[in-house]
Amino acid sequence: MTSVCDVIHSACRRHGARVALQTLKGSGSIEDAYRIVDSLTYAELYDRTLRFGDALGRRLGLRPGDRVAVLLDNSPEMVVSEWACLLGGYLWVALNARFSAHEHGLLLRDSSPRLLLVAEKYQGAIAGIDLPADCRVVVVGGDGQWQRLLQEAEPRLPAREPGPEDPVRIRYTSGTAGLPKGAVLPRRCYDASFAAVGEVLAPLRAQDVLAQVAPMTHAAGAMWLPHAAVGAKALLVEHFHEEGFASLVESEQVSAVFLVPTMLVRLIESLQASDRVSRLRSLRTIVYGGASMPVDRLRIGLELLGPVFVQIYGLTESNWPAVALSREDHVVDGSEEVLLQRLASCGRPTSVGQLRIVDDAGRDLEPGSVGQILLRGANTMSGYWGKGRNVGDEAGKGLDADGWMHTGDLAVRDQQGFVTIVDRLHDMIVSGGFNVYPREVENALSSHPAVLEAAVAGLPSQLWGEVVHAAVVLRPGAAASADELAAHVAQQTAPYKKPRSFEFVNELPRNAVGKVLRRVLRDAPKTAKPPA
Repeated sequence: MTSVCDVIHSACRRHGARVALQTLKGSGSIEDAYRIVDSLTYAELYDRTLRFGDALGRRLGLRPGDRVAVLLDNSPEMVVSEWACLLGGYLWVALNARFSAHEHGLLLRDSSPRLLLVAEKYQGAIAGIDLPADCRVVVVGGDGQWQRLLQEAEPRLPAREPGPEDPVRIRYTSGTAGLPKGAVLPRRCYDASFAAVGEVLAPLRAQDVLAQVAPMTHAAGAMWLPHAAVGAKALLVEHFHEEGFASLVESEQVSAVFLVPTMLVRLIESLQASDRVSRLRSLRTIVYGGASMPVDRLRIGLELLGPVFVQIYGLTESNWPAVALSREDHVVDGSEEVLLQRLASCGRPTSVGQLRIVDDAGRDLEPGSVGQILLRGANTMSGYWGKGRNVGDEAGKGLDADGWMHTGDLAVRDQQGFVTIVDRLHDMIVSGGFNVYPREVENALSSHPAVLEAAVAGLPSQLWGEVVHAAVVLRPGAAASADELAAHVAQQTAPYKKPRSFEFVNELPRNAVGKVLRRVLRDAPKTAKPPA
């Protein structure tokens, strides 16, 4: 398998004069349009990467295996820091800019970095955090610490590059079921993901333009190396705005983008209400994943934009794409029901590894039966930082003795091999002895014309054990009663699956990576009235 270290060296040497990265500022709104403020060639990117790697070792005294934490937006400095860690065998620890100071503190104390790179605007987010005594803080921007660090270093190759099993990253889980855990990713995880992402995105060309509008610290970051390998350009964007994004695609001839479902829903809603569809003609690939995508919105997106969509499935612990629904698989000959079933799936397993669906006893299930997904392959972590393999925790996740990653995700596979995620193991609702999977109810709710988005969770019931509770965000200007929505769900699902209580909210509770926090729905006070 090709080493990502070799990919970086080759891309920068072969495409040295080509533009690699362009930094954009602005919110993307009509009042504050995106504008390019900086460009970096592959040769310049390589020079900075080698200089930073030299600074880590000679100037700062880090050794392979030491941790480098970063609190940065999508930026050249983020790319430089990740590439330098890959080449030198340091563990890259990317903090989420949307985390609170308390959450940053938890991750920093857990990972014990020797260096923390922090953007000037996020200095306040780490103020007051007790950092490890030997952790140095370097501010990017402001007084020029970062620039001086690079200027005083030399563009040297590392003395030794990491082997396939050497750790190069600690990637923290989103913490939907508890405190975040750090998945330790050896270099082979990057190698495997690079190869599989390239297959899913193919064909890639030197003239392609990748828009990085989702945080590169998460799934969107895997889009970059396959594009870099062919000499393509990436646009680094701090904020996503659906209106400005259409203009950006048109002006820069963007060919590929990764959007989390909330972004994609906003984009599709915007396109429906405007004449911007023609501006997106250059887009060949919209990758989406990381959360549930409402099937009805995806159906509209296909009608507006055609077969440009690729759905992916992976984990913090098993890099995407473990499973992918290709552009071609989004096009189905047959009834509307068959198409919607296909779009509800996340696709078929890729070449990156193996996938099983098993029952509670670990026995493989036949197609059509719901069970937990287990993954094994070169893209899977070596364990959790400081916690080992960790199977059987509160989320049911971790590696077993045979190297299978227990994902905590419930799914079903059809006769053609397409895998449909039913829900999270810890989110399943048991009502009157029957299993209720929140995603099914949420899809039914979101198909109501008045509903913008919805989430459901189980509430305790003395009679039924649990009953379904729904939180609903209505479209601006729309109205719907709890009885009306319950009846709508009952038309599409079994009676025991319809929500027994509702709360109408202005937004759903989400964590810093955009995933709905169902535990908040279970704990929050309830109201059945729409907000004023």
